[in-house]
Amino acid sequence: MNPQALKAWIRPMLWLAISIQLNLKLEAASLVVIFLLFSMLVLIPLARPTTGRKQALEEFWAVVLAAESFCFEASGGTALMVAGWLIITWRRASTSLLAWQRAGQRDAGSLCLVAADVGPAVGAAWLMAHRANWTPWGFDPLIVLLTAAHFHHAGFTLPWMAGLNAQAKPGRWTSFSCSAVLLGVPIVAVGITCTHFGIFRFVESLGVLILVLGALGVALSHIRRGFEKQCSIWTNFGFILSGVSLSASMLLALGFGLRYLIPQYALTLPQMWSIHGMLNAFGFGMCGLQAWRSSLTRSERPSADQTA
Repeated sequence: MNPQALKAWIRPMLWLAISIQLNLKLEAASLVVIFLLFSMLVLIPLARPTTGRKQALEEFWAVVLAAESFCFEASGGTALMVAGWLIITWRRASTSLLAWQRAGQRDAGSLCLVAADVGPAVGAAWLMAHRANWTPWGFDPLIVLLTAAHFHHAGFTLPWMAGLNAQAKPGRWTSFSCSAVLLGVPIVAVGITCTHFGIFRFVESLGVLILVLGALGVALSHIRRGFEKQCSIWTNFGFILSGVSLSASMLLALGFGLRYLIPQYALTLPQMWSIHGMLNAFGFGMCGLQAWRSSLTRSERPSADQTA
């Protein structure tokens, strides 16, 4: 195995080792932590590879330290173990926002790429709150953890690939998908807060519906791209599997989001984070990002300081 191929396997293998370690220490919510770490350690570097060795090492050890914080009881000390990841994500988000502002582009596609850098920064703040044993607005610690995971997946991989679709195939369809994703993610977050306080429960359902429509647009674009002939068979298969996985996961999300109207179609919360989470992390996230990475030339990939 050549050095480049070996380097590509380091992060996934480390994630697997950490997952095994945490699975022995944590309770039922261990899957949520494992999916969260998968985005931090594998998906984000896959989409946003760092060019500098120093920066790559900083990000790598920040994630490892954040992962190891779950081996201890939540406290101020474990919160400090997440501080490095919080600083890195907020630095990336601010850099992305400034580059987008300088570029002067206001289309939904470029904004989605910026949102993909903002999502993990928001998720890192919730992760730090969880490791500090802080429960904002009285949310259960599990909900705080799920929110951190949500912003590292729905707040990252979904807008990132929606933005790539809009760049590759500009048009009304991809623009609509981007707009729905940009609206859906924050409305769902507001809706969950409203549901928590027992008011305006329809907001969560509305947000989920908008987000599902945007995600299905991304899924159909991936499936369509999978049948194009300019890519290899494995890249095409990755796009198709990514699109099918996202379609399935978002239909499950729709059933859960409408649980107050049609409860018979809603999975339980543990079923959602297991099935919905697995489809999003591995099927949509990993296969989709790898397919995009294979299909785009180096010059076409958004860089750390370029969002469109």
